[in-house]
Amino acid sequence: MPRARRAGANALAVVVAALVLTGCATGASAPSDAGPEAVDGTFRGLSVEVRQGRFDVPDRVLVVSFANDGEERLVIDRAEVVSPALEPGMTRSRPIELDPGDRLDARFPLTASVCDAAPDTTVDVLVRRGPDVDADDGVRAALVPSDPYDTMARINDRDCLADSVAAAASIVLPDRLRTTGEGTDARAVIDVGVEPAASGDLALEITQVLGTTLIGSEAGGAWPVGLDVAAGDPATTVELPVRPARCDAHAIADDKRGTILPFEVRTSDGRSGVLELPSGDALKADLYAYYAERCGLD
Repeated sequence: MPRARRAGANALAVVVAALVLTGCATGASAPSDAGPEAVDGTFRGLSVEVRQGRFDVPDRVLVVSFANDGEERLVIDRAEVVSPALEPGMTRSRPIELDPGDRLDARFPLTASVCDAAPDTTVDVLVRRGPDVDADDGVRAALVPSDPYDTMARINDRDCLADSVAAAASIVLPDRLRTTGEGTDARAVIDVGVEPAASGDLALEITQVLGTTLIGSEAGGAWPVGLDVAAGDPATTVELPVRPARCDAHAIADDKRGTILPFEVRTSDGRSGVLELPSGDALKADLYAYYAERCGLD
C-alpha cells in the first residue's frame, strides 16, 4: 500500500475509535430507553399488576400495584397508565420508593373510556436504581401489567354500557324514599324515574333490579321490571317496594354498597350488563332510617 493511503487509513482508524469511545461515554450518562434493563414490556426486578376493589368501582379508581422482585432498591419517578380504551391523563409524578421485596399500591383516578377500543394497557415508568442516582439517569420502560381479573376490559364494558343507556334514556333515583306506616309496619317504595331520549336509534330494556346486602324487594330477592324503552316514549316511574334484606344493626354500621342499586339492562347496540346507580345522601339516610324502623332497631 502507498504511504499516503496507509497513513490516511491509520488516521481514519484513530478517528473512528475516538468516535466509538465518545459514543460509549455519552451513552453511559444519557437516559436509557432500551437495553438489558427494559425489554419486551418488562423491567428487571419490577412487576406491575392492575385491579379494582369493589369500593374502587363507584369511585372510578384503578389500583396499580408495583412490586420490587429484585435485590436492589428501586425508585419510580413517574408512572402513567396508557391504554387506547382510556383517555390520556392517568399520570403519577410523586416518586414510588421500593426496597427489595416491597409492594406498593398506587391509585389512579380513571379517565373517560374510549368505547370499542382494545383494552390493551401499558404502565409507562421512569425508574432508577438506588437513592443516590439522579432522575435524569433513569430508565424509561413501557411495562405490560398483569390483569388477573380482566379489570381493564370490565372498566371499558361498564363505562360503555352506561354511555349506551344514557343515550337511550335517563334513569334517576329519587331524592327521598316514599314511606307509609310506622314502626315494624312501615313500608317503603323507591320511585325510579325513567325518561326516554327525545330522539335517537338506541332502545333500552330494563329487565330487573337486583337486591343488595341491605335491601331487596318486598316479595323477596330482585325486583322484576321488564320495561322496554325507545326514543320518544313518555316518561315513566318504576316503583320498587323495599324491605330489609335482613335485620341486623351491623348491616347498617358496616354498610358500604347496600344503597347502590344494580339495574340489569340491555341496549339495542348489543351491550348488556349491570348498571349501578348510587343513592344520594338524603335517599341513603332515608333507607337507613327505614331499615332501622322496620327492623325495630331504634
